[in-house]
Amino acid sequence: MAEVLLFAGERAFFSERTPHKLRYLLNHALCAATPDGVEALLLEARRRWPEEPDAHIGLYKFYFVRARYQDAEAAVWAALRAAAGVAGFDRNYRRLHPGSADWSRRQGGERLYLFSLKALGVIRLRRARVALARCVLEKLLELDPVDEIGGGAFLQIARSFSEDDE
Repeated sequence: MAEVLLFAGERAFFSERTPHKLRYLLNHALCAATPDGVEALLLEARRRWPEEPDAHIGLYKFYFVRARYQDAEAAVWAALRAAAGVAGFDRNYRRLHPGSADWSRRQGGERLYLFSLKALGVIRLRRARVALARCVLEKLLELDPVDEIGGGAFLQIARSFSEDDE
C-alpha cells in the first residue's frame, strides 16, 4: 500500500475552496487498494471537475510517484490552466511577472499555480529536459523571490547540470 499513496501524511486536496464532493473523491483515492484504483478515481475527479486545480494536482502527483513523467507533465499543465483560471491571470507562465497576481497569498489559485510550476520544473528535470526545467524554475523564483515554494534547490540542480554541459 505504501507505494500506492499519493503523498503520505498529506491531505488529498490543497485548496480551501475545493468542492466537498471532490474532496471526498480525492480522499477516497488515497485509500484505494491498487494503483489502478487510485488512477481511476483521480481520472474521475478530473472528468467531473476539470476547472478545479485539485483535480489535476492529485493526478500529477500520482503519475510522478509512478514514474510516469510524461503523464505527470500533461496533468501539471492542466493544473496550471485550472489554477490560472481560478485566480484570473494568464495561464502561460512565460507571460507572468511579479505584478500579474498577489503571489504572496497563502491560499487560492496563485499558490496552487506556484506549486504546480515547481512540479513542472521537477518533472522536466526527471525527464532530462534540463534547459526547460531551468526556465520554469527561474520563472518560479521570479514570482516567488523569497522561495516560499521551495523551487530554489531544484533550480540549483538544473543549473549544475547546465554547468556540466559547458
